[in-house]
Amino acid sequence: AGSRFPVDSRALCVLTWVKTGYVHLRIHWERDTLTSMAEADSFDLEQYASRYRPPHGRLVRLKFIASNSERLELEAIRILFRELKKGKNTSMYKEVFSMANGRIPEEKLFDSEWHKGIESQGQLNHASLQGELENNRAQQITRSILMSTKNLAEYYYGRGDFANALKYYKKILKVDTLNNLTLSETQLAICGTYVQLNDFEGIRHQIALMEQTPEAFTESAVVARVRCYSGLAAFVKGDYYEAAKEFSQIKLDPERDSKVAIEETLAFDDIALYGGLCGLATFTRAELETNIIKNEDFRKFLELVPEVREMIMDFYNSEYARSLSYLERMKHDLALDLYLSPHVDALCGEVRSKGLIQYCLPYSSVDMRAIANSFNTTTEPVLEELAALIAQGKIEARIDTEKKVLFRKSKDRKALAYKEAIATGEHVFSEVFLLHSIW
Repeated sequence: AGSRFPVDSRALCVLTWVKTGYVHLRIHWERDTLTSMAEADSFDLEQYASRYRPPHGRLVRLKFIASNSERLELEAIRILFRELKKGKNTSMYKEVFSMANGRIPEEKLFDSEWHKGIESQGQLNHASLQGELENNRAQQITRSILMSTKNLAEYYYGRGDFANALKYYKKILKVDTLNNLTLSETQLAICGTYVQLNDFEGIRHQIALMEQTPEAFTESAVVARVRCYSGLAAFVKGDYYEAAKEFSQIKLDPERDSKVAIEETLAFDDIALYGGLCGLATFTRAELETNIIKNEDFRKFLELVPEVREMIMDFYNSEYARSLSYLERMKHDLALDLYLSPHVDALCGEVRSKGLIQYCLPYSSVDMRAIANSFNTTTEPVLEELAALIAQGKIEARIDTEKKVLFRKSKDRKALAYKEAIATGEHVFSEVFLLHSIW
């Protein structure tokens, strides 16, 4: 329940004990029955969309799926129409109507009545809010000015006019007497607006500003939201290690804490997915154990996405073929995620390379056929991948292509001993010289 991906009814559940010392449920899917979000007729798009808070969090993800999945396009557009008419974003309504191109029977005609009503009401609301702000400015009542400015920012945000929303949110920060609550709420609202503008450098800049007033960001829920934005900004930039660190340090309880703090941008499932994949791709084995596997807070998120949890555990336990098979079967789904999509190939490649490196690490020599067998592939692709890793300096080794054996380069222990002895001697000499100069 709550899984991002549909599971076939013939899935086999086995209770296992793992090296970390806790019991968990392992779900083994039969290869021919596991389905993906991009291909499975059983995928519940309604349930997927419901994870994100309206209006914009839900809309942008549905629009992305409509633009990137031929099979899910019409269903996504149909839900988009319904969700749009609950809100006030007339500009996106025009875009979606154009995307539909008359293919949704109940939306063949442009809904002029709804559009005109929203626009008219919007003009009235704007005039009222603007008048209220000008009146408060004339009376120079700081608290009332702040409230009026915030109301205008939220008005623009609700209409999907994020540039103006950002402008008014930033006006709030110009007041010198803001209390910590107003400061933190405004800074986070600015980050959320930057997300809608797809301006992740703006988020990074805003978080740098937040660090100048740490006293306003001490509440756990606020810290968690900051880490969500910081992790997402790092991820979009391609800094997977930083993203993994931020996501793995988020302290929220999916069963207890309100999702409102993050769900317009990220669902709890996304924290597990983004953090888990980035950690798998970039963390050392020790970091993976500490930050992911033995991290009680992060494991709560992993329980929401069992396939990611199992992929990580199999990788940690050197079950590389099984771990990578999970990843391969998830690729279609990942490609339809708003933020993951551009990074799927890079992340999957990093995870596979990490597996090959870790497999070879304990051996002075290893047969290519053994590696191929452990990664459920043939010898030639493995040879090419290892050759590339050697060329990149990620594995210090050479390959005997005739015997199909990889030989790791042994380090010159004598040279290392001399180097360490010289360094120690220089350190001692400098200490003696310092003492001599003092006396």
